[in-house]
Amino acid sequence: MKVLLSDISEIQFGFYAKPDTEGDVKYLQAKHFDDLGQLSNEIDTFLMRNEKKLSHLLIDGDILFVGKGFRNFAWTYTSEIGDAIASSIFFVIRPNKEMVNPEFLTTLFNTSKYQTYFQQLGAGSSITSIRKSELEAIKIDLPELALQNKIVELKKLHQRDIQLSKELIEQKEKKFQTIFNDLQNNMI
Repeated sequence: MKVLLSDISEIQFGFYAKPDTEGDVKYLQAKHFDDLGQLSNEIDTFLMRNEKKLSHLLIDGDILFVGKGFRNFAWTYTSEIGDAIASSIFFVIRPNKEMVNPEFLTTLFNTSKYQTYFQQLGAGSSITSIRKSELEAIKIDLPELALQNKIVELKKLHQRDIQLSKELIEQKEKKFQTIFNDLQNNMI
């Protein structure tokens, strides 16, 4: 079934603030994400909690989407990382979880098909920027929730496979360096 993003979610802008190096709420910025759109462990910007910021606290399943620049990735927040607020570089997409698995939407937005579409939306300016109305009007092919969940599980297996492959490459590199150093030391 085809739906508009606005039919299955609420979209708001991230919060603009001057971050500190200390605080009780993590302030997520684009620099905290790697080239694959994965959160790094090095979050170094914080905000102090107050009444004005409470409405901007992320909840499980909120999707952060970068709508400015050339890196339009999506990422799903979980409370495991602690209280956090998204900076204004992000759109915060709050999906209706009865209709859509947030991780499915994130996976969909990170596919090459949608990445190409997002680049086309922002084309024509030196720094691309997607408007909220354009994001709301995106048409989504939304399968049944059961299929969405299967796709999310497949994506998790794929990510685990990539991580294991990276670890294997690192181990092979260490092994090579050890053998090389041993051979070189035996030559002296």
